[in-house]
Amino acid sequence: MSNRPVYRYSDISPNATKQREVGIGVQFQPNSVFISTYTTKQQVKNQLINYILTNPGERFFQPYFGSGIRNILFQQEVDLEGLEGTLQEGIENYVQNIIVNSVNITTNTTRSNAINININYSINNITDELNVELNPSEI
Repeated sequence: MSNRPVYRYSDISPNATKQREVGIGVQFQPNSVFISTYTTKQQVKNQLINYILTNPGERFFQPYFGSGIRNILFQQEVDLEGLEGTLQEGIENYVQNIIVNSVNITTNTTRSNAINININYSINNITDELNVELNPSEI
């Protein structure tokens, strides 16, 4: 795993008089079209969620972008260790300027065979974590 230089991410100073948007969120708001993100943490989490929920071939001019995890959920047997490695490699390739420390995927049989994805990552020497639960009956 090579260390890539970090150029574009910097958190807004809390002393700033006017906050500027860093990016847009994944979810829509009823009053406006997009939710703006104001911190690096929010933006990186949105990028990770976007990558996880996108299937390869959905994004124009980036046919390999996306985890394809929604298709994998409906298979009879899922190789969780192989999926963890594939997800980690894809995130490192397509989500810019983060270092993935670990990806852990577990099944939750009490909730309709849902899977829990835990991604531990670092950006600008700050470690953060994202937990996502995917339920096949809700996709």
